[in-house]
Amino acid sequence: MIEIEGIVFRAQYARGRGETEYTITNGSGEYTFLSRESIPPGSCMRIEGEMDEQLRIIPKKIATLGQEEARKVYGVVETKIKSSFALPEKPQLLADDETMQKLWPSLREVAAELLCAKKLRRSVLLRFHGDADGICGAFALTGIINCKAYQQNSAIYGVRDALRDIGTVGQENRPMVILLDFGSNDASAEGLGLLRAAGIRCILIDHHPLGSNPPPETLSPFRFAEKASKYTAGYLACEIAAACGMNMGEAAALAKAACAGDKSDILPHDGDDVKKAMVLDFLASHVSFGNNLDFYKNVMAKEELFASIANQAEESIEEAAQKAMAGMKRVESGKLETAVFSLGKVVKRGEWPPSSKVTTRIYDKLRQERGDKPLICIGYTEHSIIMRLNDDAVTLGLSANGLAEKLKATMADFVEGGGGHVKAGAIRVKKGFVKEVVNELVREIGGSG
Repeated sequence: MIEIEGIVFRAQYARGRGETEYTITNGSGEYTFLSRESIPPGSCMRIEGEMDEQLRIIPKKIATLGQEEARKVYGVVETKIKSSFALPEKPQLLADDETMQKLWPSLREVAAELLCAKKLRRSVLLRFHGDADGICGAFALTGIINCKAYQQNSAIYGVRDALRDIGTVGQENRPMVILLDFGSNDASAEGLGLLRAAGIRCILIDHHPLGSNPPPETLSPFRFAEKASKYTAGYLACEIAAACGMNMGEAAALAKAACAGDKSDILPHDGDDVKKAMVLDFLASHVSFGNNLDFYKNVMAKEELFASIANQAEESIEEAAQKAMAGMKRVESGKLETAVFSLGKVVKRGEWPPSSKVTTRIYDKLRQERGDKPLICIGYTEHSIIMRLNDDAVTLGLSANGLAEKLKATMADFVEGGGGHVKAGAIRVKKGFVKEVVNELVREIGGSG
């Protein structure tokens, strides 16, 4: 007589017998048994019976475990499965430095959990931010785990988002939701709370500055370094995928494009990486909320279409940048130069090129002109302000995220929100007040510089 307590994770109809062959694991081994009962995947069961010549259990008794007992069994099985994966204690990282060495144990744990979820056929939903960094990271994660993947254009995971996802996967096999490149801010707390209340496991992979009460499920480089936004979410996802067994060359290619998209220098990237990131950003700006990855994969695989889109995207950014620079004002404050320009007549909300891309293009032009001198660029529309800083400006104590937070506090009647990284950030402004906020921002920068 054999008794197995474990998780049913596979079912296959046995032809000619009117029965289903189920596979159950206790974490140490896998066993099959036949049953006419319908057993949902993820069920915690106790099987008693005899082993036949085919090493299949002939069940005498099949019982579904109660909630408390099932929770204990699931925990034991999951722990055993995770420990069975040959994930190295010492990492082989794409970008190996002190911060990533500190982050590795957390990254390794996420990798083990994703492999375990794949093994047990858990229902996984991935929401990735709609830009090159988020898309490249989603390419990497979907290469190592089966999941539903959808684009998220907002940086906030709200109540409506949570209710939608609960309806999508809430009733499936031990559901898990992964948020990539967004969600670690305070504004997402309510949505994440609803997921937890629904019994859905949450994993956040993000490189934006953490909120005042960051979600405990967040994999973030900011837990180990103050200026950590350069470790982009897409790059972190590629490290996880590599740890799970993805080919290092494939993971590195995706990571470089992710870094190129967010202007990160942790990995060397070339013009091809920059072009890939630009095309992905272009595509993301033209698709609606909820787009999945198949669209991007199809376009990137068609060489002629890719080249055509790249040319169109490049030309539109350059044209918009030249128009904006025609009315640009440059302010010197000590060693620091602040360049301010209006984008209201050269960009349209929700269309390509976005204000962020045009601001970055102008910033790149001025940075080449000024060399190592401190520089900050400010592009603005009627509802937003975009900031770009070089390393020398950061050395003076300036931070795009810090400036956004300062104005959110001092101009609460005019500013609706904002944030970002040390060298890149944005401020959302109530319509009609952008000039007042820009003027105050320039004064704040002048005082700091």
